[in-house]
Amino acid sequence: MAFGTLPEHVRHQRFAAGAFSRRLRAWRERNNLSQSEAALKLQISKRTLQEWEQDRAAPRGFARTAIEKAIRD
Repeated sequence: MAFGTLPEHVRHQRFAAGAFSRRLRAWRERNNLSQSEAALKLQISKRTLQEWEQDRAAPRGFARTAIEKAIRD
């Protein structure tokens, strides 16, 4: 592995996290929700929503499953 090259499993995780943040933001915008309104609907803090949309953090485990289900069309 060359210096600066991420292993395949790490690259996949980063892509999946980025895909989640894009889906979350698209759901919020499609439903014409502010970040505050979306956070309230998802029962999370506005700060958490911002972190997720900016791909700085992502939910894990059960929380991830619950959020994915909530934003599914």
